[in-house]
Amino acid sequence: MEYFYSLTTQAGIHILLGLSVYTVALTGQVSFGQQGFYAIGAYVSAIATTLWGLALLPALLLGMSVSAIFGVLVGFPALRVKGLYLAIATFAFGEIVRNGLNSLYFTRTVGGAEVGPVGPEGFRHIAYFNENGWTTVDVTILVVVIVALVLLFYAVLERSRLGATMRAVGSDELAAATAGISVVWIKVGAFAIGAAAAGLGGGLYAHYTTFISPLAFGLPIAIVAVAYVLVGGLGSWIGPVVGVLFFLALTEGLRFLGEYRMMIYGLVVVIAMNIRPHGLIDAKMLR
Repeated sequence: MEYFYSLTTQAGIHILLGLSVYTVALTGQVSFGQQGFYAIGAYVSAIATTLWGLALLPALLLGMSVSAIFGVLVGFPALRVKGLYLAIATFAFGEIVRNGLNSLYFTRTVGGAEVGPVGPEGFRHIAYFNENGWTTVDVTILVVVIVALVLLFYAVLERSRLGATMRAVGSDELAAATAGISVVWIKVGAFAIGAAAAGLGGGLYAHYTTFISPLAFGLPIAIVAVAYVLVGGLGSWIGPVVGVLFFLALTEGLRFLGEYRMMIYGLVVVIAMNIRPHGLIDAKMLR
């Protein structure tokens, strides 16, 4: 059962990361920098509980808020570039955050131990769950409840006028502007919402693993986050969820192959993209 709880918790956290990329993609933008917001949420919430003594929920909200602010700051410059240039620019943001964390030294003595981020050595002793008697089941339930609430938010968003506006901007930016839609604020708002989702996922990740390092927020997580959406599909918020479950099942199902697992992993992804070029959950399937 511990294995099942672990998989469920990891899936929930990665669903939030996938939704982060999905939100930005709705407006026609592809971001390879969501891991930067993921890292900000992780570090801010971990600092809040470990060094400032905040409870978990306020710490997660703080991490989300700071990530959303950075989302707005990144969203405005991102308006000037598109396509491959946008992908490179957003990835550069993620690398700036990661390298900034390598230079972050912010520690204090808590209970006789030195805790806090220590540059490239990472951030140890994020022990909120252990110190407050949380069991593995408790953590899994927390993640499931939070992810369910976020998915409910996205379900409502997609049926709202704002959701329709975001899709309109993603489909034809010029036509949307002609119809009176503020393309600038819609795109920046998408970055802010996506950044908040990533920051929430990062906060849960930090407290679940109890140790985070700048190395965890590099290129691999950026590629995987985008792959969730590309494979899952942009037809609905269900797409990123399906994408995460697909990759999780693939990873765990091929574990017995050892070092050959990644070769088969890549082959299966290529086949899936050829069979379903618009993702597993596309507009046609929804209809």
